[in-house]
Amino acid sequence: NIDDAVLSPLVDQATKEFDGMISAQSNRAQSFQGYGSDFIKKAGHSPDAFVQMAMQLATYRLFGEQVGTYEATQVRPFLHGRTETTRAVSTQSEAFVKAMGPRPQKDQTDPKRRKEKIELL
Repeated sequence: NIDDAVLSPLVDQATKEFDGMISAQSNRAQSFQGYGSDFIKKAGHSPDAFVQMAMQLATYRLFGEQVGTYEATQVRPFLHGRTETTRAVSTQSEAFVKAMGPRPQKDQTDPKRRKEKIELL
């Protein structure tokens, strides 16, 4: 059993450290108006999968390697629904992010490279 006299200062210190980490964070939302889910669907892609690949590409470009990304997904057929985790990292997603490269490339006008990237997506 841990004595309250020992535990209380530890909890206070952990709370201060947590508050410091939270206050050091910032979040900024940016609205993208270039196209929406209808365009993505007409291009033959699932909007959810498209966004997942965009997240994987962004993390690849941020960290220099493909890292695990996941999203919460609701499984409705179960009683009261439930949330599962979808992990979309695969050899196919790795091929896509590597083809896209660690930073934007100037080959978007090359029809052959453009087609390869779209096929990987």
